[in-house]
Amino acid sequence: MADQTSVDQPGRGLTEIPDNVLSLTSVEMINLRHNKVKALPPHFGLCFQASLKRLWLWCNQFTEFPEVVLHLSNLEILDLRENFIRELPPNISTLQKLQKLWLCENRLESLPDSICDMENLTDFMAHRNKLRTLPFGFGRLKLENLNLRENPLIQPPLEVCNKGMSAIAAYQREIEEAKVTVSVPPRLKIVVLGNLMAGKTSLVSALTRAVSRLAKEEARTHCMEVKEWTVRESELSPLTGTTDNTSLQGFVFDVYDVGGHDTYHTVLPFFVAAHALQLLIVDLSEYRTEDFESAVGYWIRTVSARAPRATVCVVGTKTDKLESQEQVDMMYNKLKRDIDQMMEAEHSQLRQEIAHLEKVLEEPFDDNSTTDDILSDAKRSSVRDRLVLLRQMVDQQPNIVLQNTVSSSDQLTGIAQLKKTILSLATNQELFPNVRTSIPKSWSLLLGLFESARANNGSDSDSAVPRICLPFDQVREMGKSVCVSGENLNSALSYLHETGQILHYKDSPSLQKLVFHSPTALVQVLRAVQHHDVAQLFDPAHSGFDYLSNSGLQKARENLDKHGLVRTKELKVMLRGQVRTEAEVHAVLSLVEKFGLCHRLGTEEMSDSIDRPTEWYRFPRPSTWVDYNTWSEDVPEGVEELQIGCRVLGSFPTGLFQRLCSNAHKFLQYRYMDTALYPVLEITT
Repeated sequence: MADQTSVDQPGRGLTEIPDNVLSLTSVEMINLRHNKVKALPPHFGLCFQASLKRLWLWCNQFTEFPEVVLHLSNLEILDLRENFIRELPPNISTLQKLQKLWLCENRLESLPDSICDMENLTDFMAHRNKLRTLPFGFGRLKLENLNLRENPLIQPPLEVCNKGMSAIAAYQREIEEAKVTVSVPPRLKIVVLGNLMAGKTSLVSALTRAVSRLAKEEARTHCMEVKEWTVRESELSPLTGTTDNTSLQGFVFDVYDVGGHDTYHTVLPFFVAAHALQLLIVDLSEYRTEDFESAVGYWIRTVSARAPRATVCVVGTKTDKLESQEQVDMMYNKLKRDIDQMMEAEHSQLRQEIAHLEKVLEEPFDDNSTTDDILSDAKRSSVRDRLVLLRQMVDQQPNIVLQNTVSSSDQLTGIAQLKKTILSLATNQELFPNVRTSIPKSWSLLLGLFESARANNGSDSDSAVPRICLPFDQVREMGKSVCVSGENLNSALSYLHETGQILHYKDSPSLQKLVFHSPTALVQVLRAVQHHDVAQLFDPAHSGFDYLSNSGLQKARENLDKHGLVRTKELKVMLRGQVRTEAEVHAVLSLVEKFGLCHRLGTEEMSDSIDRPTEWYRFPRPSTWVDYNTWSEDVPEGVEELQIGCRVLGSFPTGLFQRLCSNAHKFLQYRYMDTALYPVLEITT
C-alpha cells in the first residue's frame, strides 16, 4: 500500500530490505530491529528522503555507518544500537532534524567534530563503545539525555562525562579559558580481598614496606586498613629490566586491606570497583576444591555483581608451608582448574539461556493469534529485553588473572614477580584508561588545597578545620582562591568525588553542605561502627564508658550484638577518636546512613537534618536476620498477619539484606522486635 506510514518487521531474520518496503513512499517509521541486515540499498535514502522520521536498526549486523541515511532530511530518531560500527561519517551533522541518536554497544573509537553542530539533538546514547575523547565543542550540545558509560574516556575524564552535559561543558569551557591542563599523577586503588587468615595483611606489608610481617590471628585486620604504596625508583629496575622507568616513577597505589570476618562483608561493596585492581588472596597451603566457593567463588561473584568487567588478580599465598615447588605447582594448577571450571559453567549457563531465547524468537509471529505458542509483540519485547541483559552479562564477566604464588615470610618469595604483575596491569590502558589523564590546572590547585587541609588535620590538633569534613561555604571560598566557582566548582567536586579524592553528596539534603575531604579517614569511622567483636568494643576497661554501670554496659553490648541497636551517646564514644564536634558526629552518622549501613530510630527518624540528634541507631547485623520458616502458622482469631519473604536464587548479594533493612525503614509504619507491620491499604505497587 503506497500510503502505508509504518513498517514494523522486528525479529524476522531479514538479511536485506524487502523490495515491497522500498516501494512505500509515505512511510514515517521503519522498525527492523533484531534482524541480520548488513547494509541498506543505495537508493534507500532517496526512497524515503522526505517522509521517514524514525528508523530502528537496533541489533543488526552493520559494520559501517549506513551513509544513505544522510539523505533522510526529516529523520528525527536513528537507532543503531548493538551493531559493529567503528566510526561516524564526518558530515553526520547533515541530519539537522535528528533528535535522538542511539549508538550503544558498537565499536566507535571517536566522534566527528561535526556532531557538535547538531542543534536539535536531545538524546545521545553511546555507552559501551571504545571512545577515548570527545570533540572539543561537545559541551555546546543541548542534550537532555546522555550516556557515555563504559568507554575508556580520558578527555574529558570519564568521571566528568558520567556527570552529564553541564559537567562536560564546564570542563571544556575551563580548558578553553585557561588553555592549561596538568597531568594527574598516576594513581590506582588496590582492594585486597580474601578469607580470614588467608594472608592478606602480611602480603600488604610485603608489598608496601618490602618487609616480612606475618600477622597472628589476634592481629588480624579490623574492618579495613589503608596503606599507601609509592613505587620507588630502586624497585623498578629489577622489575622491568631497564633503567628507563620515568613513566612508572612515583606511581601511587592506595591499598585497601579488607578484613575477612563475615561482619565486614557489609562494607565490601563500597570499595570494590571496575576502576580498581582487586587482589584475591587464597591460602594455597589450606586450599581444597570443596572449599572453592567460600575461598574463591564467593569473592569473584561479589566483585562481578558490584563492578562488571573488573580485574581480579588471584594470588596464592603461604607457599612456604608447602613441602616443595612441585606441591606449590600442583595446588596452583588445582586452583586455576577450579576457577576455569566455574567461569566456564557460568558462561555455559548463560549461552544456553541465550540460545533458548533466540529459539523462542524464531517462533511464528501473529498479533491476532490467541495461541499460546505464538508470541505476541509484547512477549517478544520482553524476551528481547532479557536477551539484552544476558548478552551484557556475558560481556561483563570479570577479568581473572592468576599467575602469582607468593610467601610473605622472610624470603618474600614471589613478591617481586607480583609487583611486576601489578605494574603491568596498572599501566594497561585497556584495563585502567583513567590512571593517566589531564585536568584543568585550577582543578589540580583545588585538589592541592584539599590535600593541605588533610595534612593540617593530622598535624595541628588545635585546628578549627574539622578532621572529617569541611563546610561547603569554606570549600566555596577555597574554590574562589584558585578561580573555581559556580558550575565549574560543582564539576570539579564531581570529578574529585568520582576519583575518590573527596566525598560530596549534593543530592542528599543532610550532606550537600559538607565535603568529606579525607575519605581514608572515613575508613576509621567504619572501623569504629563495624566491629566483629562486640565484647571487645564494650570492654569495661574502655574509659569512655565510665558513665555506664556494669549492668548498663552489658545491656549496651546485648543491644548491639543481638538487635543491632546502639544509642547516640555510645556512638559518640565509639567515634571520639575520629571526630571532633557534635556536628561532625551527626554528619558522619548521616554518611553511614547514606551508605545504607544503619538507620535512625526515634521521633526524629524521618528528619534529614544533622542538627537534630536521635536517641537510637540500628545497624542491621547477620545475627538479627529472621528465619521466616520459623514464624507461627497459627494466627489468633481477629488478628491479621502479613508475611513477606524474598528468596534470591544463587549467591546472595553481599550486604543486600542489611542495606534493604536500612533503606526500607522509612517506609515502615509499625515495628515489633524484628518484624514489621504494614497497613494493607497503604501498600502500593
